[in-house]
Amino acid sequence: MNPKQPVLGVDIGGSSIKFCLFDSNRIVAHSTKEYVNGKTPDAIENIISEVIIDWKHIGGVGIGFPGLVDEGTIVDAPNLDSKWEGYNLSAKFAGKTGGRVLISNDADAAALAMAQETERWEVENILCLTLGTGIGSAWLKQGNLGAGTEFGRMIHPDLGCSLEEWASVRTMNEENLSMDAWSERLVTVLDYLLEQFKPDRFILSGGITTSSEDWIEAIQARTAVPVAISKYGDLTGAVGAAKLLSV
Repeated sequence: MNPKQPVLGVDIGGSSIKFCLFDSNRIVAHSTKEYVNGKTPDAIENIISEVIIDWKHIGGVGIGFPGLVDEGTIVDAPNLDSKWEGYNLSAKFAGKTGGRVLISNDADAAALAMAQETERWEVENILCLTLGTGIGSAWLKQGNLGAGTEFGRMIHPDLGCSLEEWASVRTMNEENLSMDAWSERLVTVLDYLLEQFKPDRFILSGGITTSSEDWIEAIQARTAVPVAISKYGDLTGAVGAAKLLSV
């Protein structure tokens, strides 16, 4: 990343798109755009294009996408629209801003935002979870990003559903769960991931973490390894997307 040139970070989520302009390792502008015309490729491209024009952005663009991504091509998009499958999103913006356009899974991008900001990130195995419409996951394994995990889609053997079906923020809203009830479900998810993968700690990000004072102590008290919150809150994915240009 050229420290003299701002980078636009774009975090495509299941319910909205978050943007940040990242310059000299700090956020200089940010915005959230709700979906009003669906979640098809055309609709989302239009939203991103409008922000690029409004901000008069010239330079690199990093995009975090909620699904599997293979060299800029979307493999699947379970929380968006089936038209995304096989779609090359990065090609649509190549050459339009005068900089590189890179795309990654959104949870993998979020992990980049949390890497150097996290204690002992170079020596520990840290499992990063993004809590939102689904549950995204990514590894920071002793300073290296382990991409493409998608642990939120794992089926819990005792629950009969995926981890994100059990404890995503969308599930909390759809089932009208209290914060205490949702926290209990999240502990179940953390316990299962701890048993399966033995991380040294968890780091959580996503919009709900901006009010983490309401639940993080209860989560930590019942989890056997440290549980931290990303300092970037609901902008973690957008910051990580911007940092794609520096790796």
